[in-house]
Amino acid sequence: MDRLKALVERVIPGKKEQQINNLDQAQLERQLRLAESPDPDIRERAANAMAKLPSDRAGETLAQLVKDREPDVRAAAADSIRAIAGKARVPVTPVMDALQLEPPDSPALYPLVGALRALGPGTAAERVVTEKMGWGMSRAKQAKIDQMIVLRETAAELTPHPVEVGPPFDAIFEQLTNEDPDIRADARNILAENRYVTRRLWSIYNELKEQEPRRAMLAGRVIGHRLNPRGLPKIKSDVTMHKLGVPIAFVKCACAYCGHENPNIPVPSPGLEVPFRGMRNRSGSAYTLPVLCDFCGNWFYVGFERDPRVPE
Repeated sequence: MDRLKALVERVIPGKKEQQINNLDQAQLERQLRLAESPDPDIRERAANAMAKLPSDRAGETLAQLVKDREPDVRAAAADSIRAIAGKARVPVTPVMDALQLEPPDSPALYPLVGALRALGPGTAAERVVTEKMGWGMSRAKQAKIDQMIVLRETAAELTPHPVEVGPPFDAIFEQLTNEDPDIRADARNILAENRYVTRRLWSIYNELKEQEPRRAMLAGRVIGHRLNPRGLPKIKSDVTMHKLGVPIAFVKCACAYCGHENPNIPVPSPGLEVPFRGMRNRSGSAYTLPVLCDFCGNWFYVGFERDPRVPE
């Protein structure tokens, strides 16, 4: 019987694919029905399942689910929209309307931004969130302005003296994890523009990669910004060695939460040739690196399909 089925598949091209499509269609119909369930957990699972069923009907349903009364359902629908955006038609307007209404502390806020980035209007989505969160200098509160002034005053204290550079460096480095992306960016730019701190940054990165990987990553990304302020997708370690005297390679990766492309992520040099992606946890990858998103401030992981530290 199996031999007969195999013969039919060879004689009638596309027969196997059609069977798979029919199975997918049946699964889609089931998930569309479950998306109307009164149980929010069932609606959430249906929204998650549609990430693997790209079709225009799934896109239309997900565009409605981003307006669900439960934030977890909205988040799941937004994640699935991001997954199918390049494979199916998804109405953009309902998703943007949902983002406009989403509370700033909602778990669905950044998934909606990621969905809109995949659909196209990522810059507009970013503006909406910036206004919601009170970021940006046009409406900055006095406390934020004062904090940025203090950063600049502290930057003036950075000197080539190896002892005196310590306290101001530590104060500025601490702001790399500030909740406001403007302050994070200001601290990063101050350190990246100061030639006296490159060796200190390299020391933090090189010595803490295993003990404190998040702190090491912050230092490595500042070095990357000094070398690559335009955010090119990949920088080889020999370029970094030639220009800064430290051997680090850098890649760009999209945040797993909001889709923002984060440049200057330090990786092992062979990692430039290994497929990788942004992830919310470490599961499913041979090797991961923690990264603080420049935009949303969430820690996510860059996951590699194989460990780039291990020679093939």
